[in-house]
Amino acid sequence: MRRVSIKSRYALIGEDLEVVNDAVIDTSDGEIVGVGKVPGYVNVIDLGNTILVPQLTNAHIHVLDYFLMGLYKRYYIDDLVGAPYGLKYHYLHKARPESLRSGLSHVFRRVRRYGVGCLLTIIEFGTRFADVVLEEARKAGLCIVPLAEPSVFRVYVHLNEEEDVDETFEKEVKYFIDRGFGISLVSPLNYSIAELRLVARLAGSRGLLISTHVSETEDAHADGDLDRALGTLITGNTMLVHLTQLGVDEILRLPKIPVTLSPRSNAEFVNRLPNVDAMLRAGLRPVIGTDNVALIEPDPWGEIRFLRYAMAGSAVLRPVDLLKMVTSWAWSWGFGYVLREGLLMRGIAVGVAYEDLSADYIYDYLVTRASTSDIIYVIDGPEVVRVAD
Repeated sequence: MRRVSIKSRYALIGEDLEVVNDAVIDTSDGEIVGVGKVPGYVNVIDLGNTILVPQLTNAHIHVLDYFLMGLYKRYYIDDLVGAPYGLKYHYLHKARPESLRSGLSHVFRRVRRYGVGCLLTIIEFGTRFADVVLEEARKAGLCIVPLAEPSVFRVYVHLNEEEDVDETFEKEVKYFIDRGFGISLVSPLNYSIAELRLVARLAGSRGLLISTHVSETEDAHADGDLDRALGTLITGNTMLVHLTQLGVDEILRLPKIPVTLSPRSNAEFVNRLPNVDAMLRAGLRPVIGTDNVALIEPDPWGEIRFLRYAMAGSAVLRPVDLLKMVTSWAWSWGFGYVLREGLLMRGIAVGVAYEDLSADYIYDYLVTRASTSDIIYVIDGPEVVRVAD
């Protein structure tokens, strides 16, 4: 049994990210057994002038389109990554899994360098590419929640097709469920009612996550994708992504389920952000994802910083809420991490560049100033690894 006390100048503790000054976290075989200001054990690791933060969660990312980097603004976004005719789908339809291994390895190492410990990733053509994605993510030290996408979906669903279930779609969904994968659906508009209910029933019975894009664009919103999702997919394990087009009344209709925001992606592609104030007032706990890795740098720090400035003057959104979006709110939905007694120690130590930093400025400091270059240590259970000087 290895017992270690980890010291830092500040630490963000528990679901509320309470600031503890001169913090000491006692661990036994990597599990947190106490939080205080006096070391409980002889073995002490002093992280110095750092802020100890839970490892971050990136709650929505497409990693399999990395090869499209540099093509943004040369083509319309749907021509690049839109299903089913975008360049991404055309390439992946023909690609061999092994041909993507090196690129994925680089992507996941970069994701990890931002202090991300938990990654919810969409895996297009999931039956073919899930294994290589999982293997390379785990090599990089990431806890990955796979959201596998069936290879079959409809461009338009006609009224006489609503009770149809495509045989290949059903077979692939059952394969994903049997392997314990979550399910990614392009949009509720791309599947029949019967197919949506099939996914809800199978994934819901196993407590597996269902992720789908909802009201990212005006067209999808006008075509009723929200009503379609609410009428078929809500199982308690459903995650709705983007929601940029929703009005206040529609946000109030949302059940208390995970909603994922991708602010930089939304600003780039649809020139509109979701109504975060209304979500917070409604009691939702949004999480953050960086979306397409080919087009948006997979940096959660950049997302929360952008959202802070984009929503300057908000009477509802606080700096601590932004940090919760990439840490404790994700944990509250069943993925990601907090620093709390009884849990495995999964943290990052962010270096403090200023000696006189006060405790009441910690949240603002992290949101406005922290970046990948400030991450000094990564702590995974009993392992404390220095990653920067």
